[in-house]
Amino acid sequence: MKDHLSEVMFIVILLILIPDRLIAQNPPPETLHFDRMAQYLTKGTGKWKADNPNYQPNNPRSAKAFGLCFERPMRNYMSLTIVSYQKDTVLINSEGFFSWHPGKQQYVHVNGNRGSGFAEGITTFPNDSTFISTMTIFRRNGSSYDHKDENFIVNEDVHRNTSYKKVAGDWVAEGEWVWSRVPEN
Repeated sequence: MKDHLSEVMFIVILLILIPDRLIAQNPPPETLHFDRMAQYLTKGTGKWKADNPNYQPNNPRSAKAFGLCFERPMRNYMSLTIVSYQKDTVLINSEGFFSWHPGKQQYVHVNGNRGSGFAEGITTFPNDSTFISTMTIFRRNGSSYDHKDENFIVNEDVHRNTSYKKVAGDWVAEGEWVWSRVPEN
């Protein structure tokens, strides 16, 4: 009886450990693309800056530029803080993260913003130089709209993104940003 129990326990342990080892040896392509993108975005300072093409110098609330700060404290998790560079200060606009969701078998992107809004959606990594976040943005009053960001690596220190809003079922471009890596001091 004791030998049989030992055999059953051994089989249970193998069944628990083997799938994880197989996934680690043959991760889905999306995991490999996330890995590459996260390494690219967090390299050096992990900080990026883009000028605001819609900057209005006479409007004190208009941002001169925007910044991204990526950090990767865990393998399947990358945080993102978005800031705006105002005339005399830097404000945090939103904070969020990208992470693998085992139940959905997808990367999720979640963030909260300064205006008490909340966004959640999925991020796909079709290849190792592109990632696309599609999400629903919820405003404080409960209304919502669909938003999409398409991001592309241009070179080692530049990436660009185009933001879209869904209007009457169609994606309408809202702006394009060219992000430059902030060098280490």
